[in-house]
Amino acid sequence: MRENSNNDNIINKSLSTLGGIFGCIGRTTVRYVKNFPNKAVNYAKRKINEYKRKPPREDINKVYVLVGYTTKAHIDARYNAERFMIILRKGLLLLIFVLILLISIKAVLPYVNIDQYQHMFGIEGVDELTQNDPFANPGMTGPAVNVVETTAASEVTDIASVTEEQTTDESDGSSE
Repeated sequence: MRENSNNDNIINKSLSTLGGIFGCIGRTTVRYVKNFPNKAVNYAKRKINEYKRKPPREDINKVYVLVGYTTKAHIDARYNAERFMIILRKGLLLLIFVLILLISIKAVLPYVNIDQYQHMFGIEGVDELTQNDPFANPGMTGPAVNVVETTAASEVTDIASVTEEQTTDESDGSSE
C-alpha cells in the first residue's frame, strides 16, 4: 500500500509540474496573440514617423540624424575614435603579416644551402658578377656616355680621345 501511495504522489507531482508548464505556455501564447495587432500598428507608425523625419538625401553620402541630447563635439569624438580604431586595426594586421613573414623566413633559411645555389648558377661571389660588365667602358670611371661628332666628311671621333680631352680639360680647370 505504501508503494502505491509513493507512486501516486510522484505522478501527482509530475502532473502538477506539467500542468504549471503548459499553463504558463498557454498564458504567454494568449498574451502574445492579444498584443499582436497593437505591436503591428505601433511598428507601422514608428516606421512612418522615421521615414518622415529623415532629411532628404541629395547625394550618395549617408545622412546622419542626431537623436536625443547630444552635441557635435561628442559625435566628432566618437567618429574620431572609430576612425582611430580602424587605422589601428589595419596597422596591427599589417604588423602581424610582416611578423609572420619574418618568422617564416627565419624558420626556412637554416634549411636552405646557399652554396648549393651558387654552384647551381655558377656564381662564386659578387665580384665575379661585376667584373665582366658588358655595359662598362674600360677607360671610364663614371657613367658611360657615347659622344658622336659628325662633320661634312661624316667622321666619327673615338670615345677614348673624347674622354682624354675631357680629363685634360678637367685637370686644367682644377689648377686655375
